[in-house]
Order: sequence, then C-alpha cells, then structure tokens
Amino acid sequence: MELDIKLSINKRGDAQHNTFLLRWNPAISSYTMERLDNDMSEWAEGYWADDFDWSVHEWQRARKGDRFFMVRVGEGNTGLFAAGRFTSNPTLGEDWAQRGREVYYAQMEFEAVFHPERAEIVTTAELEREIPNIDWRKGHSGELLDSESADKLELMWRDHIGNNKSLYLPRAVENEYYDSRSDIDKAVELASKAHAADYDLDGNPTILHPLAVGMMGHNDTERIVGFLHDVVEDTKYTFDDLAEIGFSEEVIATLRLLTHDKHTPYMDYIERICKSGNRAAINVKLNDLRHNLARGREGGHLRCVEKHTIALAYIEAFLAEESAM
Repeated sequence: MELDIKLSINKRGDAQHNTFLLRWNPAISSYTMERLDNDMSEWAEGYWADDFDWSVHEWQRARKGDRFFMVRVGEGNTGLFAAGRFTSNPTLGEDWAQRGREVYYAQMEFEAVFHPERAEIVTTAELEREIPNIDWRKGHSGELLDSESADKLELMWRDHIGNNKSLYLPRAVENEYYDSRSDIDKAVELASKAHAADYDLDGNPTILHPLAVGMMGHNDTERIVGFLHDVVEDTKYTFDDLAEIGFSEEVIATLRLLTHDKHTPYMDYIERICKSGNRAAINVKLNDLRHNLARGREGGHLRCVEKHTIALAYIEAFLAEESAM
C-alpha cells in the first residue's frame, strides 16, 4: 500500500516544552527521499521505528518531550510536512555530513507525516506569509522557536490536518507525551466511567443525560463540555484530574462556571453563567436545561420542571436583552 500521509494527533500541547524547527533538504541530507519513501511504506504496514533520530543545532535547550516541526527546504515542493515529539534528550553522535563537527541527535516520534511529493503540505509561501520572522528556506536544523512563532505554527498545522482528514491513516499513540485520541473521545470515555452504575430519577442510566447534552453542542468545545458538565459536580473527579488527562484551560474554565456549588442559590449560579460572557458555558447550560425539561416533563417531575423553566426563561431573556443593546 502506498501511503501519502500518516497521522496520529497529539492534543496535549504541553506549555512547559520547547518547540524546534527541523530543516530537511533531501538533496544533501543523509536521509534521502528514497529513505522517506521506504519508511512511509513501512509505517503504512504498521512498522514503526523506535530509533529514528535527527540532529538538533540548539541541543542545549532540547529535552525529551519537546515539540518539533519538520520543513522540507531546497528544491521541489517545500514547506511544513511533519511534526512530533522528541523521545530522548540529545546525545553526541557522528557528524552525518562528515565535517568533523560535534553533532547532537534526539530520538523522535512522528505524530504526522505528509509525503512532500504526493500530498498537500503547508507551503513555504504560506509559512513566510504567516510567520515572516523565520527563515523558512535555509538555516540550521534544530532551531529553537520563540513561543509566539511556535503557537502560530501549531495553529497552521492543526488547520492543515483538519483540512486533510480524508488523507490520513490513523496510528494509536499513547505514552507520556502522546494521546492520539481526540478530546471528544476522552470526554465520552471519562463521562461514561465517572457516571457508571448511576441512575436518574426515572431509573435510566445517568450517562444518557450528559451524552445528550454533548450531542447538542454546535462545536467541539460545547460537545466536550456537554459530555463532562456533571463530572466534577456529581462524581469523585476533580478539575485537577481533568487537567491531568489533558483537557484545555478553555474547557476547564467553562466547566468551572457550569459546576454548581450547592451552597450557592441556584438562580445566583445561573446569573453568574450569563454574566461571565462565556458563550460556550451559556450554550451548554441552555442545552442542559432543555434536556432536563424534556425528561422532567416526561417523568412528571414538576418541581424540577418549574426550576428549569425559570432558569431557561432567565437565560433567554438575558440573551434577548444583550442582543437588543
């Protein structure tokens, strides 16, 4: 099978790690285009090298777990085509160019590789337009990027992956630096685990409610938060647990707003959500209330229906007043 792209997405984006730019010119590198062809053919069959390494110029700043992006330079279809993480600290090795220099290599694990001759990549022109302070055509391989450039590059990479989903062959990667599952996958799994063996007032599995609220979301954040909206409030899991799993600060901040402290009057809690300006929190609460109203009416739980009707009317009035301003 001929493979044009291989992908497993890392979602954690750990801020404590540095980001390095690796430049590859197959015309002069000991790692040739033919070797890439062979490697990608093996990856397509599920054979992954555990000793793949690359030279890192600013090796003193590089550590195991650091992020890297690889760009092809020189002739041909140039630009960003691969990304991953270092899986070792850099160590001294033989100079691949045989110039008598000290060269340090870090072992690495790809999360995605687009074949630069057979698949769309993030072109040099795009990189120069969006991040002009970096020389995308020449320079040392293993250049440490500043945080602003690294963040912009990460966003460009994610956009490229999102626009080419039909092209990739997934690979499951789960270790201390990688988790190839999406945050939606993780949210559903955690919610199912957290609410296991719990039942609602009608004897239905509790998990059916957060699953319904999550499915009502209009974007990934609303879906993730919807699946998780009762986890901290009703189970043993904490916000620290969610952070450890790898959920974003945006998701956790939204969940904090939606988690009702029982010492806070319910309508004060609803007012706080509205006045927060957090649109995801407002939308998820609307979805939560609408689903609760539907099952409350069906089950004849009149007190719950009254409570949720008042809350829903408050939020809808708040939004109507806000849009009229």
